[in-house]
Amino acid sequence: MLRHCSCVDIIDASSEIIINLLIYLLPLYLVALMRVLKFKDSSMTSFVRCKPAFLAFAGLFAVYSVFWYLNNPRLLVLLTIAISLIIILALGSVFASDKDRLKSEWVFLVLLISFLIIFCFIFPPFTAPDEGHHYFSTYWLVDSLPFNAHVTNDGAFLVRDIDYALYNSRQPGDAINSASFDSVIDGFSLFGNGQLVPFSEFSLSAGGENITAKLGSIIGLQIGLFFGLGAYPAFYMGRIGSALVFCFCAFQAFRIAPKGKSVIVFVSLLPMTLHLAASYSYDSGIIAYSLLVFACLMRGFFGEQRSIGKREIIIYLIISVLLAPCKVIYSGLILLGLFVPLSQFLDEKTGRFSKFLLIFCVVVSVLALRLASMSSLVSQPSDSSRGHEAGQLYSLGDILLHPKNSFLVLCRTLDSLGDFYWETTLGYSLGWLQENLRFPAFYMIPYLFFGFICCLDSSDEPSFLAAPVSFLFIFAFLLAALGSIASMWLAWTFNYENVIQGVQGRYFLPALPALLFGLRTRSFRFNSSSISVVTLGVCAMNCLYLIRFISVASCL
Repeated sequence: MLRHCSCVDIIDASSEIIINLLIYLLPLYLVALMRVLKFKDSSMTSFVRCKPAFLAFAGLFAVYSVFWYLNNPRLLVLLTIAISLIIILALGSVFASDKDRLKSEWVFLVLLISFLIIFCFIFPPFTAPDEGHHYFSTYWLVDSLPFNAHVTNDGAFLVRDIDYALYNSRQPGDAINSASFDSVIDGFSLFGNGQLVPFSEFSLSAGGENITAKLGSIIGLQIGLFFGLGAYPAFYMGRIGSALVFCFCAFQAFRIAPKGKSVIVFVSLLPMTLHLAASYSYDSGIIAYSLLVFACLMRGFFGEQRSIGKREIIIYLIISVLLAPCKVIYSGLILLGLFVPLSQFLDEKTGRFSKFLLIFCVVVSVLALRLASMSSLVSQPSDSSRGHEAGQLYSLGDILLHPKNSFLVLCRTLDSLGDFYWETTLGYSLGWLQENLRFPAFYMIPYLFFGFICCLDSSDEPSFLAAPVSFLFIFAFLLAALGSIASMWLAWTFNYENVIQGVQGRYFLPALPALLFGLRTRSFRFNSSSISVVTLGVCAMNCLYLIRFISVASCL
């Protein structure tokens, strides 16, 4: 039996303060590294040239790892430290020998796969946001395939009893703790078909389940069920499928984009992004498609003149049809393609027709797959439920007919929850926003630092949009953010509440690339490779993040 411990008995307050200060000072180590790069030869052929910065971080990592292992001396924590050490040493050696290698698409792919594998398996089943619902909606979609046909006439569908038992065995509140880790080890069985039983706990419909965003998990779960894998292996196959689709899209986005690669790296490797990508959440597909949209936009604005032909147009239309029905609020990102100069197309006639076709495809795909859910959102019934709570939700009339109150509610929401939004965008609390696993805000500050680098003029990405187009990129983000807030205002907030409920930072991730690139400025210059430093810095922070997460979670 694995050893359990009490965090209260082990953690020494003074030691924790020291560790926290070291983490807070991480950006300073990176600034020191940048100063070295600024005044030294850019070839970086010797480790000696950046030795002080690397030694400083090595000391930080050693103290940090020892602290968290003493906090919880379990094999799982030690394994996490070992994996993190391998990643950091590999990145450090590559950077020290030739920093340009970190700009390689293959380095990005290896790092992305490594972190996605870790995030797939360190979270027990049903501990990602709404994963229970998304798991069974994926199961329902698999059952709906013609060669399965397991959906009954009364709306129920058939699931294996071992999968149903797995769902019923989840921890209270879908908590991540030592018991949830132990349950995976104790209940793991490679094969186990079980008996089919009806399931009808969730109300599911094709228009409300974002089918296009769940293609990866559908394929993965189908493979797991086809080969008769046990409950846990079949469940993880769905997660792996979701992660692989995200990985493919992010990798292709990195390859396609002539500019903005640092933005793609930053958004792809954020803890919240990795958490969603390695789960059944439809956010995985939405973020993946949005990265491809961003990459295509970069190709459109910064590619060679007359380089956009039929192939590029068809690819963009396919991605748009996949993304637009998922959430209408992200359609603004897609429609940024309307502002690509006609000089970038093979000819002006092709450019005009492709823009008309883009509008047509977006409208048709939204009407075909989302019209029912959009209409239900606008016309809410008088009485609704929110979990175990019941009441009357805000209606569109409540918002439009009382502008003063609506303005106050919106401002009050941004004032009281603004910090929660940016923290949950980055990933200060994963799972179901579990209170005892929340990271202090200063853990997120280095991520803000690397996001800021993405907005700067740099040696490897000296590119800027025209001022009107930059404004449109920022406006697309604001439209998506306000759309997310408005949707939860109507769908999740009772009309007696003065703060909008249910909005989380993860809703802003698909539009985050547009914001970061729209904010690029010539006022400050980053005298090094932004791609390399963002890659190195975010991955290093992710390693520190994982060590703390595993240490704390496994001793709860």
